[in-house]
Amino acid sequence: MASKPGSWASKFRCATLGVWFACGGQSSFWVHLPVAAAVIAMAAWLDVSPVEWAVLILAIGGVLTAELINSSVELLVSVLHPQHHPRIGQALDVAAGAVLVMSLAAVAVGLIVLFPPLCGRLFGA
Repeated sequence: MASKPGSWASKFRCATLGVWFACGGQSSFWVHLPVAAAVIAMAAWLDVSPVEWAVLILAIGGVLTAELINSSVELLVSVLHPQHHPRIGQALDVAAGAVLVMSLAAVAVGLIVLFPPLCGRLFGA
């Protein structure tokens, strides 16, 4: 049965297609996915607490969300104003800056959550 336009099923389908597009068409997204997988694997190996899992998942989700938003800004700009313009370049830089800020925050979260148990596991401290 086809979904009604504007139904939750239709919205979910569109959102899923957007994520799949980002996975397939945006090279920056592929930089973050292996890092996220490594963090998840390390957290599982270190047996982090449920609260630490939640913090790590929120950090990973934040980075991927920032990348999706940045990609959508890039796509919109390429369609709406394909010619180079300094102000549009600044807007693109700001969107990329959001990804950078979220990524640095996620690295800090990863270090805070994973470094102490990793040292304990490796050095018995």
